[in-house]
Parts: sequence; C-alpha cells; structure tokens
Amino acid sequence: MTCMLTLADISGDTWSEDIVEQRKVLGRSETAEIRLDHASVSRQHCCFWCENDACYVQDCGSTNGTYVNGLKIAKEKISPGDTIVVGRFELVVEDKDRVQATLDLPDAPPGGPALADPRAEERYLATLIHQRLTPSRRMCLPGMIVDVLYHPSGILGGDCFESFELDNRWIMSVFDPMTHGVKAAMNSMLLRAELQRWVTLTAEPGRCLQWINSELTLLGMNDLYVSAAVASWFPRTHTLVYAAAGEHPPLILREGQIRNLGETAGGLPLGVAAAEHYAEHLVQLKPGDRVYFFTDGVSEVMAGDGESVVTVPVLAKRLEETCQQPLADQMRAVVPLGDRTFVDDVLFVGCEVTHT
Repeated sequence: MTCMLTLADISGDTWSEDIVEQRKVLGRSETAEIRLDHASVSRQHCCFWCENDACYVQDCGSTNGTYVNGLKIAKEKISPGDTIVVGRFELVVEDKDRVQATLDLPDAPPGGPALADPRAEERYLATLIHQRLTPSRRMCLPGMIVDVLYHPSGILGGDCFESFELDNRWIMSVFDPMTHGVKAAMNSMLLRAELQRWVTLTAEPGRCLQWINSELTLLGMNDLYVSAAVASWFPRTHTLVYAAAGEHPPLILREGQIRNLGETAGGLPLGVAAAEHYAEHLVQLKPGDRVYFFTDGVSEVMAGDGESVVTVPVLAKRLEETCQQPLADQMRAVVPLGDRTFVDDVLFVGCEVTHT
C-alpha cells in the first residue's frame, strides 16, 4: 500500500506528497523536502518514510511538537485516515491507490442533478459552507488540544467555533445566533468576518466584543442578536484572557474541580444595546487544566426525563464527575448526542493544556 500526505488549508492551498522509502523532512527550512513556511513550524520539524510496507512519522526535535490524532509523538506508525498536526497545519494520511481510483472515475453526465428551486440551491450551498467551518473535530494549538463537538438542529446550524493565530496568541470564539436555519448560518459567517476584522485592531476580547456589538446594532437588522464568548490564548505563558456576551464564560477545570463557577454570564448579547460593556477575565492555566466553551443547546442534550434544560452548576458537576476520562471521551459522556433530534444547535468545545 502506498500512502500520501494531503494538506487542505482553509485558505484554499492544497497539495499532496507521496510517502516513500527515502526519508522526507518537513519543515520551514528551504532545504526541506516538504516545506511549510510558517513560524509555527520548525526548520526541521518532522520526517516521513516507508519501511517494510508500513509508513512512519518522526519528530525532529521541533519546538511545537508533532501530533498524530491529537497525541504528541516521538515516532509513530501511521495509516490512512490518520491526522497529523504540524504547527498550525493539518495533514491527512490517505491511501494513494484509493485516491487514484476515485480520480479515474468516468465523468458525470452533463447537466448534473437539478435542484428543486433557487432556495434549495442556496440551502445546499450554505450547508456545505457551514459543515466546513464548524465540524466536529480535534485540533492542536500550541500548548493546547481542542476537541469540538457540534450538532446542528437541522440541515443548517448557526452556532460556530472559530480559532486562528494572531502574533503571539491564538484567538478562540464561540457564537450562538438567536435564530435558526439559513439566517443563523449567514449570521455566523458575518460574525466570523467581523471578528477577524476587529481582532486585528484590538486583540483584547472585551473590546473586540464591544466593537462587534456596535457594528451589529448599527446594522439595525431584526433578530440579529448573538450570544458569544471570545478568548485569547497565550501558549508561551499559559495565559487565557476571555470575555462573554450573553453567554456563560468558559468553565475551567483544575484537579477535578471547576474553579470559576461563580462568574457572571457577561454582558447582554451582541446587537441588543450599542453601549454595552464586556468585562474581561484573566487566568493562568497549568498543564492538565481543561477549559470548556458551550452554547445553550448543550443544556437540552443533558436534560433527562421531565427536564427541559440543565443549569450550568449541573454541567459543572458532571464535568467534575467525569474528569478522569480522556477529554474527547469525557465530552461525549457529558453531552451524549446519539441519533436524537434537537430544537437548538449543540456546540461544546473542550480544551486541555498540554505539558509542552
């Protein structure tokens, strides 16, 4: 079996590289066989090769480490379907023979499938876009592993999680529009654009929320009200700064106990009042600490028989009771999605500080 690495960046950059017997070094250096020119990638970050019909990846002493399926590795055997994180980039291991067979399929008949009407086409396109923007996934930031559990209430969802790098920090945000369907999905896309525009001017979460709030109130659109939480993660100092707008602040778990349960739920949702103020909180995290972001739909999933919603203290208690489980397992135990249908979108994000 011949394996290949595929990079599919959200910017649109896509390439593939075969894994062969000769070792290929991936890094920032101009001499690297696989070059990723970004500050999060070391000059010689890791290497790939085949040996005895198996494929391997080995870290080359990189600063930010090499991760396979969310776990930091020194040397690891890899197989099709594995995800490798190098700095800010995600590489997928694929079976080259299967990819080639797919590429060799005959062309589809002209015309393609006809959609029922222009509105159906818009919903279909919006669904594809939103699934790409907020999938359930695991990702690795410097000094932190992030698991995203996401389930829309219908074919479209408005809740979204965003993360991107800015200078010496990473910005993380959760948005929960107070609408559903196509309108909510479009609102989320607008919020992403506004966040990236304003955060380049001020990386302070509280002020960033204030400016986005001012923009939304000036638009004057009906029902454009959004609960949100924005955080800045500083991996070098393990510092998290966050602010919330109508959303409960992220819960912080340390040594089996939620440490900030008594914090207020932030200011009014975005788009309600132009002069709203959003207070910031700063916390110094330690390796092993976990941080949880969540939207209102989580309480619906957790509710049992005879319950309509579950309060944040109940969520905190369940997180404490399951704290010994690996992060992804804990999240799925606390928020069991199953095959149920929900009235509200479900977005649950868990972050765990790593030891490096």
